Amino acid sequence: MTRKRFSIWLILAVAVALLWTFLPMYWTIKYAFMTKTEIASFPPLSFPPAPQLASFFNIFGFDYTLPDGTVIPASGQARQVMLGLRNSMIVSVIVTTITMVVVLPVAYVFARLEFTAKGKLLAAILLSVSLPPVSTLIPFYAVYVQLGLVGTITGLVIVTLTITIPIVVWMLIGFFRNLPPIEQLARIDGFSRLYTFTRIIVPMARSGVLVASVIAFLFAWNEYVYAQVLVTGSQAVTLPAAMSGFLFQVPEPAHLAASLLVSLLPPFFIAFFLQRHIAEMNLV
Repeated sequence: MTRKRFSIWLILAVAVALLWTFLPMYWTIKYAFMTKTEIASFPPLSFPPAPQLASFFNIFGFDYTLPDGTVIPASGQARQVMLGLRNSMIVSVIVTTITMVVVLPVAYVFARLEFTAKGKLLAAILLSVSLPPVSTLIPFYAVYVQLGLVGTITGLVIVTLTITIPIVVWMLIGFFRNLPPIEQLARIDGFSRLYTFTRIIVPMARSGVLVASVIAFLFAWNEYVYAQVLVTGSQAVTLPAAMSGFLFQVPEPAHLAASLLVSLLPPFFIAFFLQRHIAEMNLV
């Protein structure tokens, strides 16, 4: 293959990847600022002729009056969206906190110490990372029915931890391995292993810890498979499960698009404020 043909194929591949990534985002943003009539128009409109915030008001339970006097009533799914937003934040914060408390010492031990069956345990962690959530959904549901955890935030936190802990452990193992070997120097200075870990190693790994926290938060915030089965229709419903209600009975694509944009705000702001640490971790 000549260099010219390779360049053409590379440009086509990049174009397809960009189209695959940005077309859904464009469609979502477009729908969020359009009315139901504009969405149903044919041929489809490329851009909202007069962008409106009606959908954003509607999903939070408020009516919206258009410039021509037409009143668009609040969404019937508004209560679920508000409840889902609150529960998603609660679950994400709890899951992130527990994940980091558990993961930091575990990842450090795997990265810096040698012990029996280390390879087998690492393989088990890798296996748990590779398992899709749907493969364990039925066993979890059967156990939760017996324990009375269906429809509870506690149950959703527990099941989400089975996703975040293995992934974050596997990610931080590599980061801890790249830190300079200062444990022996700390022991010579009289520091205990626990003191060395908490006061020296963890501060040195601050960038990796923050990025791992973001990853845990994003997994918990976006978790859908377990939430759809375990908490949909209950007081513990999360935002991804609540948003799926816009697809049933009377579909509301504008409300769905608006709620999707709202769901992107917390991860966006977290990633924005921690982007310096994310860049630092990429350089390690």
